[in-house]
Amino acid sequence: MVSLLAEYRMYFLRISMLSLVILSIMNDNFRAYTLNITSIESLQMSIIGFMLVIFGSFGRIWASLYIEGNKTKNLITDGPFAMVRNPLYFFSLIMLFGFCFALKAIYLPLGLLFIFIFFHIPTIANEEKKLAKIHGEKFQKYIKTTPRLIPNIFLYKKTEPTEKVLIKIRRINNVLLEIIGYLFLYTAIDIIYFVLN
Repeated sequence: MVSLLAEYRMYFLRISMLSLVILSIMNDNFRAYTLNITSIESLQMSIIGFMLVIFGSFGRIWASLYIEGNKTKNLITDGPFAMVRNPLYFFSLIMLFGFCFALKAIYLPLGLLFIFIFFHIPTIANEEKKLAKIHGEKFQKYIKTTPRLIPNIFLYKKTEPTEKVLIKIRRINNVLLEIIGYLFLYTAIDIIYFVLN
């Protein structure tokens, strides 16, 4: 079941997101902007949410610079990967929390968090199983010293200035486009809220 979810994750994820959109249209509890808050509170939530999205975006770019071009081929343990084994998922979760603030609701963000957990935890387990097969003892040692999803900043290990990382420009461009899309989506969600209220 874990490998099936991981293998077809994007299909299941898209179906789940579409289902959540349909549910938000058909069920008042799952609509965005249902919190009864003042304009000041809304603005505060927007600022917090935007800061989380920006932080998560830069974190995803940082982690991508280390991992793109390597994936399972090389075991990356520097930079963000020194603090947490899955920094891309951690920074994605931070961005998701930012979007939860923008939605200004309870049930819709809970649905998004459930979808994130349901699809990403099996994917993380599957990816780690692959890394264990490829890197053996080296990966087992890494697991023992580095947390899976919540970073330990005291473990940060600066990459040597002379060290080089292999990156694939196409993949980094995809990450940058993805980040631009998230920032645009966040702005659109927030503008819609202020237009409607």
